[in-house]
Amino acid sequence: MEDERLNSPSTSTVVVEVLGHRLHISQDPNSKHLGTTVWDASMVFVKFLEKNSRKGRFCPSKLKGKRAIELGAGCGLAGLGMALLGCDVVSTDQVEVLPLLMRNVQRNMSWITQANPSESVGAVEVVELDWGNKDHIRSVCPPFDYIIATDVVYAEHLLEPLVETILALAGPRTTILIGYEIRSNTVHEQMTNMWKNNFEVKTIPKAKMDHKYRHPSIQLFMMELKAQSKSEDSTSDLPKIPETSFGTDEAGDNYELEEKEESKSVVTEDEKADDWETRRAGAMAARLLRDVKIA
Repeated sequence: MEDERLNSPSTSTVVVEVLGHRLHISQDPNSKHLGTTVWDASMVFVKFLEKNSRKGRFCPSKLKGKRAIELGAGCGLAGLGMALLGCDVVSTDQVEVLPLLMRNVQRNMSWITQANPSESVGAVEVVELDWGNKDHIRSVCPPFDYIIATDVVYAEHLLEPLVETILALAGPRTTILIGYEIRSNTVHEQMTNMWKNNFEVKTIPKAKMDHKYRHPSIQLFMMELKAQSKSEDSTSDLPKIPETSFGTDEAGDNYELEEKEESKSVVTEDEKADDWETRRAGAMAARLLRDVKIA
């Protein structure tokens, strides 16, 4: 996995422009902990939110006051994106990652509120949560309206505790959003099978993503509990979501069908490679050079 990191060892801050704000996300690519690096799926996720924030289920008027929890938050980018749209977010990770996560949340939320004091932005709380830890799960007071996670699946042994934790945090009206970059076909197959066994799963089409911040290897999933899981859930007496509501938002945007072909965007001849294209080229080079040893 270390060869897959998309930033150089000297990159200590990643700047992401999203929803009218410049977020400065500190990271530590030299750390042995994978959570201290900004991964590309989180960038794809927040730019997806930005593109779909004008209408439908991801507009601020729909998200204001909703409760969201981010699992494996790492540097905190995805959770900050949800907060910018009005969600009150609980950003969680293992205790070793919390100092960096806290620093990113405090610095960026301070800048946002100072620059736009009248803007309706949600609160962000940083909390330790080890997947499968019942005490940690109870402490965050589930269920949540949204559960989000980006690039948290990279090994088979993580899948079961992740699914168990999502099930414990979800309720009958919870929307689960997962951003994921395929790095292992074996892990990917096992992951999708576990998703389908436990959730109603929709793959967000590439056409719904930002035209620049997307890649064939990076997928976004939108999920909810299966009907049986909803009926067994005893944490809420809220009514079930109608069967037709999942996959189509109020504006008629359909998320149900997986896009079979990558949408093409028009690029002018004199357009220069930007930071995103450079990051993706670096990722490919890292994979190609992974097994090369210098004598």
